[in-house]
Amino acid sequence: MGSITAPKATLGVKPAPTMASFSSRGPNLITPAILKLPIFDNRRTAFNVMSGTSMSCPHVSGVVGLLKAIHPDWSPSAIRSALMTTASPIDNTGKPLLDATKEAATPFASGSGHIRPNLAANG
Repeated sequence: MGSITAPKATLGVKPAPTMASFSSRGPNLITPAILKLPIFDNRRTAFNVMSGTSMSCPHVSGVVGLLKAIHPDWSPSAIRSALMTTASPIDNTGKPLLDATKEAATPFASGSGHIRPNLAANG
């Protein structure tokens, strides 16, 4: 059973964004050179699309579609590069993104950081 409720916007939250505790983490236990691979992550939680990797996938996919519309000649690798090289590991207070533990998130938790579509589009 599911339900749909009216959204509630919360403005001015600081710090934001932060890493969800259930977000995919690295390094890969078999090949540490690979930053993330959730298949070996033993942390589990009930499915939740409010935040974390479940919510980032549709957002990033939408941004990829917009970038492809703006730059039809860009390859998937060029789009990925533009997103990763313009991403920010800094939150809206000017400090490093926080992990669920309230400590600075490492690349094993946050990857390249929070994507910035406008900067990527100008790449």
